[in-house]
Amino acid sequence: MDRLDCNRNFDCFVGAGIAAEFAAGYMLEVLQKEARSGGIKVAIVSDRQVSGFYYNKIEDQFVLRDIKPYLITIEAQDNNKDLKTVARIIADLTEFDFGPCDCVIAFGGGGVIDCASMAVSLYTERPGFIVIPTTLGAMIDSAVSIKSYVNSGKHKDAACVDNCQNAVFIDPVFLPTVPAKYRSNGYAQVIRYGVLADPGLLSELSTLADSDPSDIRLFLNRVYAARAALERKNPMLLTFGDEIASAIEGYFRFMNYSEGEALAISLYSSLPEKARTYLKPIYAKLGLSVRLDGVSEAMIRKALEENFDKNKSKTASIVDYDKNAEGKLEWVIRDIEKPEAMKLLARRLIVICP
Repeated sequence: MDRLDCNRNFDCFVGAGIAAEFAAGYMLEVLQKEARSGGIKVAIVSDRQVSGFYYNKIEDQFVLRDIKPYLITIEAQDNNKDLKTVARIIADLTEFDFGPCDCVIAFGGGGVIDCASMAVSLYTERPGFIVIPTTLGAMIDSAVSIKSYVNSGKHKDAACVDNCQNAVFIDPVFLPTVPAKYRSNGYAQVIRYGVLADPGLLSELSTLADSDPSDIRLFLNRVYAARAALERKNPMLLTFGDEIASAIEGYFRFMNYSEGEALAISLYSSLPEKARTYLKPIYAKLGLSVRLDGVSEAMIRKALEENFDKNKSKTASIVDYDKNAEGKLEWVIRDIEKPEAMKLLARRLIVICP
């Protein structure tokens, strides 16, 4: 078991098999110094697919220590990542009488982690919180994010809280069973970090089409380093591509395109032609689309305008590219009035809309 440098104030461990071998021990030795009468309670929040494959492996380590976990099963798709799901988790924690001596484990992809994190953060008697991500996207982003977001209707990230995880256990044994549609959530984040901070990550993406990272520790440390560099330079850079991606997801009410699929298409539209030419075969190998189907350019433009209207500011901040004095590409934040922002985004839409 190794530690990852995720640039956060909580423990982040990585290694094959660690989720089933060390999560219970960490909880008992580090988080829960003293159990109340009746013993420590554990709730595992997961979705049906992940719990169907792996729940017994996670449960066994607690049963061996005379702790029977409660399984809270939720629907983890983006259209269910909302306050209703969060409220249901809180209701179960209340029903089970969870308190500060107990522990919640988020076991799944980004949707499970976001909903469980928000529930724990809002719950008055806050228990310990461990995250076990099962998808590449969650390992890259959700498990180590400083905030968790949920949607409302067609509105993406309508509510958020500061994350409160005590530890993250990243275990690559879960990756082979991730559905192809949701593997894109991880690919898209790597593309964003690669374009903005570490081009070498883009070449590594080609190998992910054939298999999962051969060394997950080295790969994630490189991804986290790229993200940390962007956070130091300007955290706004991490919003690159979000405008069109959010409009796509919201238009389809989070059903037709996964978060990663929408972001990948948006990122492609936001690049200069030379960069698109380089990335197009990588997209093809990863199974990512460079065209937006099932909706017209006008309808996505309308969704963008509606999203802008929610923000009462007269200006918008858009991540865009420019050329420096040496003629090299550099990324900048353009603080421009909304009509100009819409023109910039409309030019991007032309690239991806038939």
